[in-house]
Amino acid sequence: MRTLLRHSAIYLIARGVPGAINFLAIAIYTRLLSPQEYGQYVLVIAAVGFTSVLCFQWINLSLLRFVPSSEFGISDLLSTVKATYWAIVGFTALVGTTGILVLAPGDQRWLMLIALPLLWLQAWFDMNLELARARLQPARYGIAAGLRAVSAITLGTALVTLKLGAFAPLLGLATGYVLGGMTLQALGWKTCRVRLVTPVLKQLLRYGLPLAATLALSYVISSSDRFLIAYHLGEQAAGIYAASYDMVSQFLVMLMMIINMAAYPLVITALEQSGAEAARVQLARNLWLLLAASVPATLGMVLFAPQIASLVLGKSFRQAGTVIIPWIAAATLLAGVRSYYFDLAFQLGKQTTGQLWVVGSSAVVNFVLNMVLIPRTGMLGAAWATIAAYAVALLLSVLLGRRAFTVPLNWRGAGQVLLAAAAMVACWYLLPSGETLWSVAGQITCVVLIYCTTLFLLHTHWRHRFPFAMGGRRE
Repeated sequence: MRTLLRHSAIYLIARGVPGAINFLAIAIYTRLLSPQEYGQYVLVIAAVGFTSVLCFQWINLSLLRFVPSSEFGISDLLSTVKATYWAIVGFTALVGTTGILVLAPGDQRWLMLIALPLLWLQAWFDMNLELARARLQPARYGIAAGLRAVSAITLGTALVTLKLGAFAPLLGLATGYVLGGMTLQALGWKTCRVRLVTPVLKQLLRYGLPLAATLALSYVISSSDRFLIAYHLGEQAAGIYAASYDMVSQFLVMLMMIINMAAYPLVITALEQSGAEAARVQLARNLWLLLAASVPATLGMVLFAPQIASLVLGKSFRQAGTVIIPWIAAATLLAGVRSYYFDLAFQLGKQTTGQLWVVGSSAVVNFVLNMVLIPRTGMLGAAWATIAAYAVALLLSVLLGRRAFTVPLNWRGAGQVLLAAAAMVACWYLLPSGETLWSVAGQITCVVLIYCTTLFLLHTHWRHRFPFAMGGRRE
């Protein structure tokens, strides 16, 4: 547990600082850009993100899985990854440029063309981050991610003042990837040739492609709604919806991702060195920490939604944010618990095709509900469709994941978190409401203290009475 907490603390800084800057970017851009300009920006980002997941993410996942193991020589692995990256760059350049020039409307062609270099820069940067993570180098990870975030928001904000509209944050982001990536060049790429090693490539494809398809379908759930909103309600509505969605999901996903980034390599190490039972012991600890951090954060978003919308979002975005934030917070919690815990069963059991059934089914649910609800209830319908889809995905992951690898259900740990969360809600209910910054800060401080104190007392009580309950071994 100490190793997990230490790595989580390091990644909290390494990922938390860039996450806070990205959070700040939403506050700045929703004040400086119109809803339509912000809508154009987030639609390009969503398209780039989906293409990156579809084409490149399987490489990142394979790096994370196979760098710590002794299955391949590191030189053969990196050479194959490097060759594969450049092959995909060439393919996307040909297909993307042709498609944009032939199909894109004239007034949006240049905005869409910038998406291609942004895609390649993002893919290379993310691939290097995963390599640093696989090598357990959180400090290098944090420096690169921090430099990328700072340079992106600084240049993006400066360019917005020049009236460049949606181009401004996109150009800032591209520059951020370049500057951040410069700090990651000492990870072994210069010494490896561009060379395909067939056995390595086959194993990477076998492991990574099902996961990439799964992540692409997950991206459909999280991002297709903004395209459907743009189609039915216009780019302005898509921008308003995306601002609230991204504000909530970036914060909660960042929190859960930090824990997973620290915890998952420990599970892999335990599995490789000590076997399945040792991995399950580590998984039980991971689940407790994941719930202990994400449940109160989600409740905070729900309880303080009006205040958060008023503090973070621009004036044109606040009214919708007050309504949307609670639903997206609950949906993100369900998605995070599935993705960062129950879906690990498929990866640890090397049966990643099972995730396709999980995410594919929920993607269908999400798309159908979006098509039905958005024309009738607008942006709120998209939020309802999202939470329904993630609930279906979580249920299927729990049921189907058992066939690949049994992950433990830490019922006592979950009970502690729920009891502490109930104390948190009771404290919020009893406190007088306020609208000023200081009164809201006081409320948040009180509920956080109540939650942490209650959780600490419960955890200490159970640890002394049942030392094996939190993932330890029975003596």
